[in-house]
Amino acid sequence: MADPYERGLRQKAFRQRQKENHQVMERRLQELSEMVVSLEQERDQLQRAVDGATSVSEGTLPGRRSALGQSDDDRVVVSFCFGEAAAQLYLTEQGLVALTLDAMSDIWKRLVQQMALCLDKLGATHTDSPFRPRLEGLVHESISFMWALVRYNPRMVSAITTCNMEAPNAPQSSSGNHQDRPAILARVQLSEGQAEQLMACRRTMLRELGHCLPNGTACGQRCRALRAMEEQPEVVVNVYAQLIGIIERLRANVHALFHCRAFYISHAYTKVLSPVQTARYLVASYPMGPDTLSLMTCLAQQRGEPSTSELLHTARPGTVAAAQAGPGATIFAAGDWRQALVLPLRLLHGSLHLPASVQQGFSQIDVQASQ
Repeated sequence: MADPYERGLRQKAFRQRQKENHQVMERRLQELSEMVVSLEQERDQLQRAVDGATSVSEGTLPGRRSALGQSDDDRVVVSFCFGEAAAQLYLTEQGLVALTLDAMSDIWKRLVQQMALCLDKLGATHTDSPFRPRLEGLVHESISFMWALVRYNPRMVSAITTCNMEAPNAPQSSSGNHQDRPAILARVQLSEGQAEQLMACRRTMLRELGHCLPNGTACGQRCRALRAMEEQPEVVVNVYAQLIGIIERLRANVHALFHCRAFYISHAYTKVLSPVQTARYLVASYPMGPDTLSLMTCLAQQRGEPSTSELLHTARPGTVAAAQAGPGATIFAAGDWRQALVLPLRLLHGSLHLPASVQQGFSQIDVQASQ
């Protein structure tokens, strides 16, 4: 039988080793955290350098301040004319990161209200109406705003589709967004060709999302398995080191899922719908924001398309299995959306320059108003 004194010494030594192991783990966590921050800063610096080289439209604008009071030296990312001839609001990188729900809803409300006015003025007028370029400018600003949020404030992107812009801080319904989506679709007035393009976009997006989802599931399973080993003191440091790696992979997976969805929804706005149709869609959705994925699902149900679940579990486009069994056509080669992981959507799907016709339209309206 072990001497109580010796047993006490062994227990004390064991507790000391545990304490040292936890200290090692904490130091390692701190080192990794600092490394992540350093790498993210370096990535942001490189991205800004790329942005400066690829877009001369976004330099430092001296003398300007964002609505949130950011420094004059902060780079302007998106500006808003709200249907006027000159910019009324500038948002910088820092302003977008710090954007509140109230500020977002105020911007969105003003954009959509101006679109509604322009649509009323357009009515059944000809395509050369001076209100058309003003409407196109408003639509361009709303899409640019969403592009900027995707990059600088992803959490606010989901808020656009779920909050009531008239009461952004009101409790959200647990049963989801109660919009009359068939009526919204009818208001948009899709052609047969556009409907098929939206369905091809949906098929491609859901299949690509389905390809990414198992990576996140595998990370979650591995995390649970490792946490079950935490009670073993001799492996605790190694367990935590592995957990850090898994968490990083999980974060990358969530990042990929978000940008995959954003890429295809951006394609729908910029390559399928016309500016007038986008305006009708945003106005018909108000006071809620646009839930484009749900709108695609509604259209899919009307056309007898495969369900969301079926497409998520379909073989990835571009594979032999997909060619043999995949329902419906797709619009992109598998993985094209990954461009959005390294390039902003404004460079992939458009430019922040307003069309020349927009400025011409402003002057025409001003002349008419003075007569």
